[in-house]
This record gives sequence, C-alpha cells and structure tokens, in this order.
Amino acid sequence: MNFTLNNHLTYTIGDRQFGYRENVYEKFSVKVGSIDQDHYRISNWIEEQYRTADIVAKEYGKNFVVMFSGGTDSEIVVRSFLEIGIIPRICFVKFKGDYNLNDLASAQQVADELDLPLEVLEFDVLEFYRSGQAFEFAGELQCRQMAYLSVYYNILKLQAPAVMGGEMLMRKNVVPGYSKWYYCFRENEDASAMRFSHKYNIPLVNEWFSYTPEMMAYYLEISAIQNLINNKTIHKLASVSTKNRTLYKLFPACVRKKKTHGYEQLLGFNGETYHELYKSHIKRLEPSLDGIAMEDLKTQLFGKDYVSS
Repeated sequence: MNFTLNNHLTYTIGDRQFGYRENVYEKFSVKVGSIDQDHYRISNWIEEQYRTADIVAKEYGKNFVVMFSGGTDSEIVVRSFLEIGIIPRICFVKFKGDYNLNDLASAQQVADELDLPLEVLEFDVLEFYRSGQAFEFAGELQCRQMAYLSVYYNILKLQAPAVMGGEMLMRKNVVPGYSKWYYCFRENEDASAMRFSHKYNIPLVNEWFSYTPEMMAYYLEISAIQNLINNKTIHKLASVSTKNRTLYKLFPACVRKKKTHGYEQLLGFNGETYHELYKSHIKRLEPSLDGIAMEDLKTQLFGKDYVSS
C-alpha cells in the first residue's frame, strides 16, 4: 500500500516499517527518498500537485473521498484533481453542537465556487470521547490527537479510499545552547494514519504535500521558507503562520480564509483529550526527533554532492 510515491516517506519504530511501538526505548526514525534530478529540472511545485492527483486517481479509481476541512491545504488537493479532469467526492466532518460551523462555512464557500456537492458528515465528537470510543481507538492506532481520530473514524464509516491534506510542517527544535529546524512527522499523530490504513485495509494518502520528494524539495527552495529556516533573527518556532501566505502565492486561485478547527469553541477539550488519549498507548523515553533535521532532510532529498555544490 502506497502512502506517498513508492513509499518514499517512511518511518520505523525499532526496525519495523510503519509499525507500532512495543517498548519505551525504541527509536522512532523518519526518512525520505531522493529526488529524480532529471524530473526536478523540468517540473515545479504546482506540477507536482497535478502529478500527485494523477497518480492517486489512477491508483484509487473513481470511488475515493477527499476529507475536506475547508482549509487551504484541502482546497489545493481538490483543485488539483479538478485540474486533471477528476471530480472528487468531498466530505466535511461537522461536529454536533455546531462547534466548527465557521469551518463548514469555508468548506461550503469553496465547494460552491468549484461547483461541487459537499457531503456533511454529522459527528458527535463529545460523545465519541466521553463514551470511551476515542480512548479505545487511540490505543489501537497509538494516536493522541482527537482531530486525527475524528477523521479516521469517519473514513472507517465511509469504507472508501481517502485523501487528506497533510501540510509540510517544519518546526524549530530548541534545546539549551542551540536550535535547529526540522521537517516534522510525528509518531503519535502523522504516523498513525499509516497504522490506521494497514489495520483497516483502507488506502489513505495523509501526506499530500510530501507525496513526491520533488514536491518537498521545491517547497524548501521557496524564498519565504528559505528565509524562515535560515534567518536567525526570525524567532518563529513553526512554519504554520508562514504556510498560508506561501500557499496563496503558489496557488493564487485559492479562497482567502481564516482557518480554525472547531476546538476553539470547546475551550480546554483539545488539551484535555490530548493528554488523556496519550495514556492509551506506550510512551517514548528514547530521545528521538519527530521528523528529520533540516540538513539531513536536504541531504536525503538532494544528495550529498548536490548539497555541497
């Protein structure tokens, strides 16, 4: 089962690819594949969106669903399919109690602009947590993040191959004496999608913006991202606030919007569930990095000779 192109993006726990944690000391390690130099010279970030859509559509066939949050990431996913002539089925998970109505409004606005029907999946996120279902599900997948579990639960009900956005998140790792940027791929969040897919035999693309090594490499070379990770006078700790401005420049057709996730209306719910769900699975004591340090990422993508040239 491919999660990225030829599974170029992979993780191991211990020595088990796409596996589960069995004890607290095992190392979590993430790797990516190298770019095709010939392809890299003739393509670009936009073309990689369309290439990804084409590969996924050919692999999944007609019966797949885009889990559409209403944000810029998922809008680009949908627009990429439309660009190659594929009309995707798009679904929005709506929380009972109207906690994410703002997101629904954004999703509906984009769907209307693109002339696509939006399927709204009603979901009682509070009952999912209070009933213990979320805790059990979290233990099965070794996942602590309610937002991920909510989407997985609905994909499971749909029983269809699915596509999620999955931004190319970068964070600054700050320790006494120094700091460094890294590409973020988290053991108990991002990697759980692969465990979900294998456990329930449902094809799932959850790292769209890392789907090809070339797409990742093009993103790293964008001036705004270069400035973020190389300018020591910038004290941001993550690429989150830079991302949307960058994506709007790359994909100017996207609707400008303020993205939330509904949990703002639930006050401390997200924090409470995060810490409670973490009790459902084995913790990690070995000091692994949840991703790849930036210099290592560049070396893996471009090769040692390319980086040093």
